[in-house]
Amino acid sequence: MWSKALAAVLVAAWLTAHAAALERELLTIATTPAGTLFFSIGGGLARALQTELGVRVSPRPYGSPSRGIPLLNQDDVALALVSSLDAARAWQGLAPYPSANREIRLLARVMPMMNGYFVRADSPYRSFDDVRGARMVYELRGSQAQTLLADAVLATGGLTAADVDAVAAAHVVESVDALIEGRVDIAVSALGTAAAQRAHASIAGGIRALALGSRADDAFMNAHMPGSRTAIARPAPGIVGLDGPTLVPAYDTFLGTNAAVSDEDAYAITLTIVRAWQALQRDYPALRALTARELFVPETDIPYHPGALRAWRELGL
Repeated sequence: MWSKALAAVLVAAWLTAHAAALERELLTIATTPAGTLFFSIGGGLARALQTELGVRVSPRPYGSPSRGIPLLNQDDVALALVSSLDAARAWQGLAPYPSANREIRLLARVMPMMNGYFVRADSPYRSFDDVRGARMVYELRGSQAQTLLADAVLATGGLTAADVDAVAAAHVVESVDALIEGRVDIAVSALGTAAAQRAHASIAGGIRALALGSRADDAFMNAHMPGSRTAIARPAPGIVGLDGPTLVPAYDTFLGTNAAVSDEDAYAITLTIVRAWQALQRDYPALRALTARELFVPETDIPYHPGALRAWRELGL
């Protein structure tokens, strides 16, 4: 429980953010395409910010994070939903980014993501220690970061792409279709997605998520794929493919901004997200994994905006 003194600071900060007029009259949130989780969450954040701050806010879909982040970096958009995987590579100027994106800043974490590398439930494969020779969806053509994450995942079992029958898919829906149709042994999708639920219902006996290999820990994952870590996924309503606690690859989704956004605007936006968090969680189940306090992560690959840091300090974090 937060202390009464901290609660009083929080209320006062909320009132300040609600009353303040932003310097910008329009905020655009870069997301992934319509129909994706990022686009849905972006719409919810846009409505919350528009209601509380009295400015026009709209989500704008782009084909992939690698398109949206450079636009954020050069202030063509003021906000973006970015994964820690893409943000870390963009900051350093690693492929697919041709140069370092050093103008991007973070405001708040909004959603943890856990990847499932799914097999049929009756598959002999249990972890990445024993998938040598398996037909695996390794490359997602729409996301180089996800393909690179697959390299890190294989490395936890001491393997590389050369040790499996690597298959490419355009996106996670095509990946899951390949598993349903028996064209691959291992498909990839985030845990809890409609695609994973469809596979679980379509395949006799359902699907099961592989555990990471015996070399996996947070330091190993982040060294092989900056921005990634491990997580223990547990069976829960809406989460299919888990027959018990399972160690899986994970990363975070942040609401990002850029250095051109003023400190006051970043401060007000951050506090507004905190204020609206419980309402957002009611409307978007994917946001329910984090409490308002957990929207701040003390160690990140990308710096926070100074205005956001001011907000988090006032909230005692």
